[in-house]
Amino acid sequence: MGTPRVTGQVDQCLVSYRFWERRFLASPDDPGAREGFERAVAALCRATGERCGREAAEAAQTSGRSPSTSTAGKGAIT
Repeated sequence: MGTPRVTGQVDQCLVSYRFWERRFLASPDDPGAREGFERAVAALCRATGERCGREAAEAAQTSGRSPSTSTAGKGAIT
């Protein structure tokens, strides 16, 4: 994650992951929430190189840059 573009991509993926994680946990029977969460997990895993969503989220947070709370919910993947 050396370049700003890559770091920004990881940050954006983490924001999206957190958004969809909250939506999915609030409505686990909602197919749209499930699909959004699965897409967010896949994108975050690709961005961080991890194979597990939780590990990818942890890696993104501990990389030294985590998205500010003011951007929460703005990273939804459509």
